[in-house]
Amino acid sequence: MGSVSTISKKEYIVTLDKDEDGWIFARCKELHANSQGKTEAEAIENVKEAINLMIDELKKSKDFSLKIVRKYK
Repeated sequence: MGSVSTISKKEYIVTLDKDEDGWIFARCKELHANSQGKTEAEAIENVKEAINLMIDELKKSKDFSLKIVRKYK
């Protein structure tokens, strides 16, 4: 029998932080992708877009997931 190859998705860590005006900042240090949004959901969508742009530039796999780390409550 042949071997089965399993390729797991790349997981990028995204750190969320909030400023005194309530804006959410999203950062993926590994890819130097940064973004922001008025809401957490908007910041995450925006950083996903930035990550996709960096992945295109670096010719990396588009099969990825995000691990969200919040630095605020």
